[in-house]
Amino acid sequence: MSELKKRRMLPNLTRVALSLAVVSALAACQTNPAVGSQAADQGPQTVRAADALQQAAQLRQSLVPGLYEVTYDEARGALFVAATPDFDPKSAGFLYRLDPGTLQILQTIEAPRRTFALGLNSKTGALYVGNTMEGSLTVVDSRNGAVLGVIQLAQADAEGNYDHTRKVIIDEQNNRVFVTSPNQRGTVWIIDGATGQLTHTLDNVGKWAAGAAYDAERNRLYVSHGGDTGEVVAVIDPDKGEIVERFTLSDGKEHFLVNSALDAQGQRLFSTDGNADSLLVFNTVNGELLRSVPVGVGVLDVIYNPTRNEIYVTNRGVSREKPEGTGKVTVIDGASYAVKRVIDLPVHPNSLALSPDQQTLFVTVKAPHGDKHPAARKGSVDSVVRISLQ
Repeated sequence: MSELKKRRMLPNLTRVALSLAVVSALAACQTNPAVGSQAADQGPQTVRAADALQQAAQLRQSLVPGLYEVTYDEARGALFVAATPDFDPKSAGFLYRLDPGTLQILQTIEAPRRTFALGLNSKTGALYVGNTMEGSLTVVDSRNGAVLGVIQLAQADAEGNYDHTRKVIIDEQNNRVFVTSPNQRGTVWIIDGATGQLTHTLDNVGKWAAGAAYDAERNRLYVSHGGDTGEVVAVIDPDKGEIVERFTLSDGKEHFLVNSALDAQGQRLFSTDGNADSLLVFNTVNGELLRSVPVGVGVLDVIYNPTRNEIYVTNRGVSREKPEGTGKVTVIDGASYAVKRVIDLPVHPNSLALSPDQQTLFVTVKAPHGDKHPAARKGSVDSVVRISLQ
């Protein structure tokens, strides 16, 4: 019997109903290639030619409201995206299985709770879905879309609110799940994937513990966070459930490292700093800050491509001071840290995923929130964009 089938009988996994619908290609979806920015010294004809090439290398599909994280399922040759179209506490969440080539919806999976983050164990087929507002994970069998149950991590306070879950990171080798919680203390939960049981809960990891990356070879979990103490990354031994090291910055500024990605071979950690609108690069051997790369307003997600030695960063382009902006994806050279390319993706690029051959980048792009943004349109939905990196 497979691990996933065994897990259905575990007492701590709440049985839930599955609503499964296979739908045809969305006729209303439009393919809207985004246009990347060009160097200022290019002539008009050169710019038009470069734009045409970039458009041909991109596919954009408008899908549904409320898209968040995206992940590639290599074993099944599919793309999964999480969506929460409604923030009503009683609302369901949705997963969409997409054709990576056409970005059309192949399967719709309804989850019992609102869905945001995604973490896939390709060995077991378990897809862990972060239910941010309820402080839990929904477990889905990626092979058939069956909802296997819910793992409750946070406990309700007196008002019925939960510490939120955020990033969901998978350790496939040891079948473990790491989940961050960006509360004032900073919490990390470590779950045994075979049983669904909590093995460790770490509190006081760091204010707003948000991003995370796992080094399987060295068995270290890097959790990026915020605060004004100078501490910005906690290094965790997941076997012991202990913090063994902290990375610090001595500039006296308040930072918030929203997301992180790892270059395991090069022993580097890439973290997006939401307060500085920059990408920070750390040496994981000694915690030294190697470089700070300016990106743009509302910096958010980051992913590293070891095949091409490139770093991809999204920024949403908006802030309280600049609510009318639009975002982009920045391509950074992993050797020189120079910006190689900037891809405009209006309105707000969100989350990133790479294809198994690391030659295609997938991006979720959100429509404006509310009607005050210049690009706001009635009935607008969020999109997924596929970008060829070759």
